[in-house]
This record gives sequence, structure tokens and C-alpha cells, in this order.
Amino acid sequence: MEIKRHYRPDRVKKYEARWYVEGRLKCRFFATETERERFIEDFQEQLAVNGTGILNGFDPGQMRRWQEATRLAPDADPVAVMRFWLAHNRPVLTPKRFSEANPAYLRYLEAMQRDLSYRKHVESQLRDFAEAMEDRSVHEVTHPQAAEYILDLPYAPVTKRHHKRTIAGAYAWWIEQGWAVDNPAKKVRTPDVVTPEPEILKVDEMERIFRANEKVDPEVCGLLALGAFAGMRSSAISKVDYHEIDFAQRGIHTPAEKTKKRRRQWIEGLPENLWAWLERTPREAFEMSHRQFMHRRSEALKRAGLLIEADDIAYANRKREEKGLARVNWKPKCPPRNFLRHSFVTYHVALYRDAGKTALLVSHRNQQILFQHYLGIATKEQAERYFAINPNM
Repeated sequence: MEIKRHYRPDRVKKYEARWYVEGRLKCRFFATETERERFIEDFQEQLAVNGTGILNGFDPGQMRRWQEATRLAPDADPVAVMRFWLAHNRPVLTPKRFSEANPAYLRYLEAMQRDLSYRKHVESQLRDFAEAMEDRSVHEVTHPQAAEYILDLPYAPVTKRHHKRTIAGAYAWWIEQGWAVDNPAKKVRTPDVVTPEPEILKVDEMERIFRANEKVDPEVCGLLALGAFAGMRSSAISKVDYHEIDFAQRGIHTPAEKTKKRRRQWIEGLPENLWAWLERTPREAFEMSHRQFMHRRSEALKRAGLLIEADDIAYANRKREEKGLARVNWKPKCPPRNFLRHSFVTYHVALYRDAGKTALLVSHRNQQILFQHYLGIATKEQAERYFAINPNM
């Protein structure tokens, strides 16, 4: 059994111990290197004494409690002791049907200030689950019933995994309220998720976006640059205020309430071409609502020939029919999802060959994702051209 040591500068507890159990990653985090080494030493000692059967859910403190109990009553059968304890310490359940438990959990998520879009997803998934369970009491659902429901969903493996997490998260809270004893979804094994290779724009395509719009709509170019050359998500771009961009220090400050992970961020070390685009961006650009930004982004993509919607085809055909011309043979077209952020990450990794540096800029907790999914998609020469896309004006 090999226990690997990792250092995670992005976490509060930076020292990690990592091992695998039946192909599944297990890890523990520690505030100091000394604590981690003490854990590893204790862990390896327990493995030597008790074998690999303790690997799932190993807890040194719990092990010491069992040893103390054995010293107090060496002749006692631990299974008989546990049965006696369970018989006299059964939790008192408060039966709650899904029609009561679901709204209560949603109110809890709202109180925890979870995003409205996330709460709507949770509401939809729990409503479907409640209908399948015929609105029984939440504690009556068994593990096989939850597994059958999740695995029979007519969705891709990644969506089944999302449903499982939603149901398991709700049950974790319901257990805290005394409405259930077990979490029937927690140990449901969902199909493996094969993550597809991220789709990005070619360098020429990205340059075409900026060239087609730098004179027509310089405001949207600056906002697009935040995605293409800083890796910001589209949802975050429209939240940036002009005063949060520090041109003197070459950094961007994002308050905690505006970030996906609710952590304050200060990003620096971004490419120079980003600042070239931002310096020519009018202050008014940062007053756009998210809806306005997405509309202007769509128009920018259409000017570059990277977006053709069904309405565009219908409009063109209507105009051509009025003039007695043949209908167009266009087909709907759109760029890849999250193409700005994915393109930035791909070309940044290709340019610097430093996944840790890229992960820090885009707030990835695990740089392993960058190695697995982004490294090797683009060449260094392509990356150099990508980050040389500067304004002509």
C-alpha cells in the first residue's frame, strides 16, 4: 500500500496524504507536514497489524477507542455489544414525506445563499425523485430503490452522477433533522464518466472574432478578452466592475460574493495582450447586464461567422424570397460550450508547460485536471500566436 504525499498551496490545509482503495482515490489533508507524517506512520502501523480491511473509512481515533474498549472487557463479543447498543439507542425519527422535506431543504439552500440556478436544478431533480417514490416518508426509501431510480434515468452517466449527488446531499441534511437514519443514495455506484476532450477555437478563429468587432463594438471585445485571455467564465465576466481592474498592478480583484466558490480572488500574471484590449475598452462596457453581454457576444460571433442561428436562416430566406432569389443553404452553427475559458486554459498550458500556474489563474483546485484534459491539445507555436492577438487600433 503506497501513500503519496502532495502539497496543495490552494487549500487551507495544504499537506495531503493520498492512497487508493479498489481504484478509488482516498485522501486526507493536514495543516502541517508533521501532522501528515504522524498520520501516515499511524496508518501504516494499523495496516501492518489489521490488514487492508481497515482501508475504507480508516479513523485512527476510532481505532484507539476500540482498543480501549477491548482492554476494559477483553472477553466481550464486540458484535454482541454493538447489537445491545443499537437496541437501546435507536434514533427517534420524525416521519416527513417528500412533499414536506423537499421544500424544507430548498429553504435551507436559500438560507445558505446558494445560487438560484442551482436551487432550481435541485428542486427539479428532487421533485422527480419524490414522484418516483410516490411521496412516501423519506426514511422509507431503501438503497436498492434509490439505486434503481438513479441508474434507470434516461440520461448520460455524468447527469446520473449529478442526480445522485443532489439526492445524497438532501438526505445528508434530512438525517441531521432526524427525518431519516440512512442515506440511500450515498453508496450508489454510477457508471464511469468519460470526460470528452475540451473543445476550443483555433487561433485563426479567435483572432477573427476580435478583428470582426474591434471597430464595430470595442466594448464587447474587452469583455471577450476577459474570457479568451484571462480564462474568466461568462457568468463572471458580466459581474466585473471597472474599479476591480487594477491597470497599475496588472491584476483583477474579484470579491467573494461574485465568485463561484465564494472566495475572494486576486489574479495577476495575466498575458499582456489582455491589458492591451482592456486599456481600449470604454468604462461603460462594465455596466452591461449579463443578458446584454450575452446578446452582444452572440452578435460578435455572428460577425465572425462562428454563430448561425435558426432565426438567422429564416430571416435570410425571407429576404431572398422577397427578391426572388434562391434560399440559402446555411446550417445552424455555434462555437463549443465555454470556448473562451477552455481556449485560454489550453493555450496557456501549451505556452508555459506549467499546469500549476494555469490552475492558479483559473482557480482550479486540482492541476491534475489540466494535465489530463488540456496538455497536448495545442502546440507552443500556436499558443504564442494566440497570446499575440492584439488590437490593431
